[in-house]
Amino acid sequence: MTRDLDPHAAEYDALRHRLESEPLPANLGALLDEAIARFASAPAWIHIDRDLPPISWRELGGRVARAANALRGFGVGKGAHVGVMLPNVPDTLVIWLAIARLGATMVPINPSYTPRELHYWLTDGDVTTLVIDASRLATYEAVAAEAPLLRRNRVIPWSAEPASKQSVWHDMIAAASDAFVAIDPVLPEDVVNIQYTSGSTGLPKGCLLTHRYWIQCGKVIDAIWPGLKRLQCDLPFYYMGPFWRFALAAFSGAALCVPPSYSLSRFRERIREGRYDMAWMTDAVAMLEPRPDERDHALKMIATFGMNRQLRIDLAHRYGVPVRDAFGMTEIGFGSAVLLSDVIGTGIGSCGKVMPWRDMMIADAQGNPLQDDVLGELCVAGPGMLRGYHKKPEATAAAFHGKWFRTGDLCRRDARGYYFIVGRIKEMIRRSGENISITEVEGALSLHPDVEAVAVHGIDDEKRGEEVKACIILRQGIEPGSIDPGRFVAHAAQHLAPFKLPRYVQFYRSFPMTSSSKISRKRLRDGEGEAIGSVFDARQDR
Repeated sequence: MTRDLDPHAAEYDALRHRLESEPLPANLGALLDEAIARFASAPAWIHIDRDLPPISWRELGGRVARAANALRGFGVGKGAHVGVMLPNVPDTLVIWLAIARLGATMVPINPSYTPRELHYWLTDGDVTTLVIDASRLATYEAVAAEAPLLRRNRVIPWSAEPASKQSVWHDMIAAASDAFVAIDPVLPEDVVNIQYTSGSTGLPKGCLLTHRYWIQCGKVIDAIWPGLKRLQCDLPFYYMGPFWRFALAAFSGAALCVPPSYSLSRFRERIREGRYDMAWMTDAVAMLEPRPDERDHALKMIATFGMNRQLRIDLAHRYGVPVRDAFGMTEIGFGSAVLLSDVIGTGIGSCGKVMPWRDMMIADAQGNPLQDDVLGELCVAGPGMLRGYHKKPEATAAAFHGKWFRTGDLCRRDARGYYFIVGRIKEMIRRSGENISITEVEGALSLHPDVEAVAVHGIDDEKRGEEVKACIILRQGIEPGSIDPGRFVAHAAQHLAPFKLPRYVQFYRSFPMTSSSKISRKRLRDGEGEAIGSVFDARQDR
């Protein structure tokens, strides 16, 4: 099928033309100002699982002004690096926007980090001021002497209890004016975040992200998925997700619906009770046991990222709303997505078409473009992407073919311009000369009703180079001894070519995880994880 037979081609073209021709707010402060002017009394933040009143856009603006004045009075100016180590509370968003107004840079830090992890963030991120949950001060003290750029008098304790003696932040806010006047100009290309990657291999890298980066993210998502007003926002604010959701909310007048922390067990209850109209669902959510009350919701759509085609179709049937996929990453923002009006993209399993301000290319190992329907590395170019990795010029150079950022994803594009992510290039198993995508095998196994979670990795093999091993956590109530591992291989055979099928299957109680709550396949391959029983060998079982 060619572009001429694609009924949605004109919509994608029109979207690109419209967005790229419209002016953007000059910076995040200007975006906030425009939102306050348009949506003053509407809620900007809704507390989930907390008995607290919503925060309006007007109130949010006042809080940001006081925070910016407080930080300026503390000596934070343009270009300063401010570490923020707080839980999911409004002050985390407020401080980020205050930092943005000052032209400074935020270094988001996971409050559960150990001293060793905190030391890396403080030193690699060149943090000179730190706002930290007072309950985590001992973590800082353990490495204070080893972070010379951050003096003790530049540490600002924060507490959930404003009256707490340790809550220096609340004292600063109480003394600050709610009338902010900018001194230094803040430009679209000024860096506002050093956003660290998860670091599942090697040390994490800090992506230098600008005001323009976040503004483009928000404008694009508002255009492709319009009309949203209550956005699920349950990821911690040291990930990129809450920040682009804020930018989306500022364009659409939506509210961020924020619980204290993510909860898979409470996920569906929160959708219903919080009356979300957009929820971002992962494979883990899609693999939850279906329930009769799943259609008791106010959802307008479900967003996914890289989800198996069949899981997407099942979700749409279970919840009765459109399911739309997108492709993005910390370095590029959003590269592709499926329009809400596009009924084709989900059915064919695509992550969509290229978005405004982005160009995408499928390339070989040397960076040469490949033809349609040929697998290669997805490369992305365009304004407003990362400005590089902080203090890592070699890593920055290695990440690009000229202007093209190398995503590390194995991908193909069809003749209509739809993109299909097959897996990570480094997450391929090479068996008897054939490339096998780990993601594809995991996707097939995840469709089995007895699978709670699955991870696939390669096993060295003298004859074939590598063999495929499937590590499976069974659903609660299913005893490993009561189920034949071979049934999972047989199930996968309904979806995969014979050369892709797992040879080995082993049950687990738990998997090793990265700091960003992803399964660490490397550590799993190295023997970590709580395995149950022996390894099933499908070849010997024949």
